[in-house]
Amino acid sequence: MSSTARHLSASATRSTPAAALTAVPSTATAVLELERVLDVFRTVNRTAKDVVSDARLQQLEWVAGELAIALPLGLSETAGDSLEELLAPDAVHAYLLLGRSGVLRSMPTVSTDPTSVDASERIRIYCLEAFARQARILFESPGFPPMTLRPTVSPQFADLITNHLEDKAQGPEADRSDLTVRGLAMWGVMRDALPRLGELESMLLDDLTLTADSRTLTLIRQPQGGLRGRMPEPETVALSEDTARRLDDWTDRRTKLIHARLEAGVLQGSVPRQLWLSVPDHPDAGLPIHRRGISRWYKKIADAVQIKQDAAGVAEQDLVPTRWETMRRTLLAQREARETAS
Repeated sequence: MSSTARHLSASATRSTPAAALTAVPSTATAVLELERVLDVFRTVNRTAKDVVSDARLQQLEWVAGELAIALPLGLSETAGDSLEELLAPDAVHAYLLLGRSGVLRSMPTVSTDPTSVDASERIRIYCLEAFARQARILFESPGFPPMTLRPTVSPQFADLITNHLEDKAQGPEADRSDLTVRGLAMWGVMRDALPRLGELESMLLDDLTLTADSRTLTLIRQPQGGLRGRMPEPETVALSEDTARRLDDWTDRRTKLIHARLEAGVLQGSVPRQLWLSVPDHPDAGLPIHRRGISRWYKKIADAVQIKQDAAGVAEQDLVPTRWETMRRTLLAQREARETAS
């Protein structure tokens, strides 16, 4: 997405940008009808997150906020008359053009990646279709842009990240931070199992088996582009000795972390079942870490490695990828090439 979610109503929990509040008169019928549709999604989100997740609601509110900003810019002569007119082909076409141009952004961006633009447009179209379905309006979909994957990079970057993490772990084990111990374990799982962020986020402690006879991790594969009607498929991956050792270190730290947070009265309710938890000095230490947190952690590591490369004057055709998925697909391509060669 190109900007943060925003509510149209002043009573909502998130604030509405001034542009959205002042650009469209509050009496615009299309905006009022859209707000009523959003209220339905918000209600479903509170009671059935498996139907409308927090992430999906954020996307719906983001697109609704963009529509409110775009309406006075001239989507069509009648776009403000009703939600049906706002979702008419000519108004939708104009809205998508504005979205691609960046005019509707509420936050600055430095991204020039065309695949990011395509991903945002797919979200916009999906949300427009959802609005139309909920309002029972006939919607003529403009068609989704093709799914384009970011190119892979040199596999050497994965080794550079491994070396960086191992350098941070030098010295007595007791001196290593929980962040370092978790990072080594998480990166080991990345290299052995190649999980997407969502798969990593959903791993449970029970999915891990570390015994003298078995070193495995079970994860639920979530294919890119959505499940398209298929059920998620569990897959059990054999772990290397090094990764198993790193995971053993992490589960020991994880147990100590939970006990410390329980004694401090920070954790309320049941003990988290997720394998990966936030660590000090994060305010949510002891609670499950979400994919956005994992992504931010990985980006910091990738940035640190790139700084080292720059300081050493290493001439590179590509930069260290700051996106987890780009690195995952790089390692996947490397593995497939080895399997083909053998």
